[in-house]
Order: sequence, then C-alpha cells, then structure tokens
Amino acid sequence: MKRIFWLYLSVVLLVPSYSMAGVIGPARVSLVVGDILFRTPDSGEWLPAAINTPLEEGDALWCPEGSKAEVQLPDGSLVRLDEGSQLDLLANEDSFMHLHLASGRLYLKTPSTGTPDYLQIDADDTTVLPAARTRLRLDMLPNSQEDVSLFKGTAYVEGNGSRTKVRAGEHIALEEGHSELLPLNPPDSWEEWNMEQDRARPRAATAESYLPDELRSYSAELDANGSWVTVPEYGRVWRPTVLITDDWAPYRSGRWVWYGNDYVWVSYESWGWAPYHYGRWAVINSIGWCWVPPARGDVFWGPGYVGWYRTGSHIGWTPLAPGEIFYGRGHYGRHSVNIATTTVSIRSVEYRNRQARGGLTVLPQDDFLRGRGATSRSAGNAAVSVSVGSPRLQPLRETRMPIVRQTPPRVAPPRTERHDIGELRQRFPRLTPESGSRPQLRQPAPATAGPTSSGQTPPGRDIRPVSPATPVVTPQTVAPQRGAIPRQAPVQRGQKRIWRVTTPENSKERDGRQKEFRERENKGR
Repeated sequence: MKRIFWLYLSVVLLVPSYSMAGVIGPARVSLVVGDILFRTPDSGEWLPAAINTPLEEGDALWCPEGSKAEVQLPDGSLVRLDEGSQLDLLANEDSFMHLHLASGRLYLKTPSTGTPDYLQIDADDTTVLPAARTRLRLDMLPNSQEDVSLFKGTAYVEGNGSRTKVRAGEHIALEEGHSELLPLNPPDSWEEWNMEQDRARPRAATAESYLPDELRSYSAELDANGSWVTVPEYGRVWRPTVLITDDWAPYRSGRWVWYGNDYVWVSYESWGWAPYHYGRWAVINSIGWCWVPPARGDVFWGPGYVGWYRTGSHIGWTPLAPGEIFYGRGHYGRHSVNIATTTVSIRSVEYRNRQARGGLTVLPQDDFLRGRGATSRSAGNAAVSVSVGSPRLQPLRETRMPIVRQTPPRVAPPRTERHDIGELRQRFPRLTPESGSRPQLRQPAPATAGPTSSGQTPPGRDIRPVSPATPVVTPQTVAPQRGAIPRQAPVQRGQKRIWRVTTPENSKERDGRQKEFRERENKGR
C-alpha cells in the first residue's frame, strides 16, 4: 500500500534541525539476585524491579536481605550492591553521573575509556572520583566508618576537606577524627562474588567494530547472545541466537511500563537493552529478525522504537524498520518527529514489519494497562489503525513497574524519611579531580535518611587503628603527599583529616600485601 501522510504542517519544514549528537539515556538494572526494590520521585512507595528496569536521576534502588543487584551506567560502568544497600541517583547529565550510597556497600568497575570526571560517588562523609579502568569498593561500616578499597586503577578519595589519590592495592579507612591509608585486607565473600561476576562476564570482541562508540559497552553482551552477519541493505546487523521459540519476534518478551511520562519497553531478555532502545529491526530473507544499529553520531536512546496501533478496545505495536519514522515526545534522531511540538495526523501508513511473523502484537487495553506481559500475544489480521505516538493512558498505579506481583513483606524496607533529591544535590555538590576540596563541612545525615544495613562489619574488612607506637603527626609537621591536595583551612572540631602514616613495620606489610594482590590479579585474568 502506498504511504499517504496528511500533515497540518509539513514535517520536513517544521522539525527543527539537529546536531549529529545523541542522547544516551538512563542507567539500567543489569542483574538481579533475589528481590530488588526501587522508588521513583513521583511514587511514595518501593516497587519491585526487574532486569532492564530504567533508572533516572531521582530514583533510588534498595537491596533487601539476601539480594544483590547490578546497575549498568550509560558509559558502561558497572555498579553492584550487596544486601542492605541503598543507592540514590542524584544526577544523570550529559557526561556526568552522580551516585549516593545511603547505606551498605558498593562495588564499581569502570570501562577502559571515558572522561575523567564522568562519575562521582558520595557516601555520608566520603566522595570517590574514580578513573577509567578502575575497580573499587565502598563500604559504609558501623560507627560512621567508611572504607574505600582499590583493586585496580586509581581514584581520588575526599573526606571533609582533604583529598588523597588511592592506588591499586591500597584502601583508605575513614572514621570520625582520623583516617588511614593501608594495604588491602584479604578478600571476603562480597569481594570474591564480584570477582566471579567479572570473570563470568563476556569480554568484547567482534561487536566493538560494528557499533558506534556510544554503544560499545554493550558489545560483549551482544556477542554472547547473538551473531553478526553482513547484508547488502544495511551492512553489519546483529541476530539473536538465544531464542526460546521458533515464532520469536522483537518487542514480544517483555512489557510496557509507565516511566517518565511515557511508555518504556522493559524486556525480559537479559540482552534486551541496546537492541530495544537504539536502532531499528529488519526481517532478512533466510535469516529472520535482525537488529540494525544506529549510525555513528546519531545514537538516541528511545523508550521503544515501535509504531503504535489502536482500536476502541485494543492496543498494538510493530517494530520499526530502518528509515521509518518514530513519533515520540522528544527528538530521537533523523528519522523521528516530535509530536509534542509538531501537530501530526496520519490517515494511513503501512509499517513494513507488520506483515512479518510476529510483526504485530496486540493486547486488550485492560491487559495493557494492568502491565500484562506481551509474550506470544499476536493479532493476525486484527482491525487496528495506526496511532500517532504511544497511548496516553496511564496504567494502574500498582502495575506501573516491570513485574506484576506484590512485594513480599519480608523484603519491604523499613519506613524511612524520604530523600529529597534537591537537598542531596546541595549537600553533595559536583567535584572534579582537578578541583579543590569542598568549601564547607557537610552536615551529618539524619538517622532516618535511608534503610539501614545489617550493622555488622563485613568479614575481612576490619578498620585497623593507628598503632600506639606510631608517632603523632601534627598538621605543621606533615609533608604534602603525592596525589593529595592539602586543605588550607584550619582544622575544625569534628572534621576528618587524611594522613599517610608510614613506619618501617607497616611499609613492609604494605609491600608484601601489594605483591600478593598483584599475584591474585594476574591469576584472575
């Protein structure tokens, strides 16, 4: 059928010109162990989270007892949380991500490339600025103690006005009144679990050269779950090879959730992030469904690149083919129209993928609004008409999120005072590795600021106090240390000062521990 578009105004003339840039989008939950909960700024309760749940600024993630979670940031960094941990996303801006660990412990792995000031992690009295190719952990321990351990790479660690550059094989222990730079403690179960996850994670190979730079952090995931083929129409395309049924089609295994004032596709497939939020899908003869990545310089994260259909009682969608227009509420690259600023009415349009096997999925409107999964819901030749943009029907409040079940009482977090995102941003302003220390002290966090951890010191992570034999060092006699930015302001009561105290005894201990650490690292590779 020939396409017939009727526009109140010409789309070509009305759509504003755009720069060849991209919108990378939110973070996502990339691994779930147990029951994970999260909360959005517009919800007053904790809701269940699943794999591929999007996380934007203002959201909070909570890991109850017996659970763990992994979050993939837009730059490819991996953040893992242990049980009893709460993570707040303070900012997700262009080239900057700001996280706040409210309780528990965190493990971080940054990619090999990235801007030096992309990521900032704050705890109550500690700021961590990691470099690229860095692996570290941040522990919030009892009695307001905070511990930062470096397994690879480097990071600046600031505690109330002083800053130290911590290197692989070291950990800095910060507590009220004093801090120490020490060799790493032996690995505990949390560290060993993270090392196992790192070893099990596939390494990028083929896909890196086929993806735009903005999506290379997903190359290992794509290589592990599919293969790349060359087709005359589109060049290199990706085909999933871990399919459960012969009638598989994209945008079928998952469901739509109301998030950020629009419907966002949440796939049940572990690899279902990049192929559903970037690029298009095409049906290739003798191959089947294939994902076509976006062009370099035109990488825009989208809620789900589909064409929508509506009838009085049903809602349907079909995957968009390369070059087809996406009608969304925002700008999503060359082949998109912002219906929030442009008045568009479509009398008739034919999407190429509709006639393909599994190309059209239709749900009763009631099932759609209740968050029912879309798996194997086909419409055949259902009488549906094209709709401009996603439905403007908000789902029921209790079914907005990625799984449809009630949260078990045993995993519900304690009732706590809600974090105000504005207050947290003011309390933890943005820093850069080149900037000086914070101009003023932070106020102590309220006791009800977030879910509390188990209150037990993790095994193998004891804070070792300064030995009585260690000489007392005063600010007037301490020489500046390499990598540290000394604070110029006078010491105030209750402030922390970070010292590098080295004696012949602990120097030998550190050298021995670092040698052991390097051997363990080489064995892990």
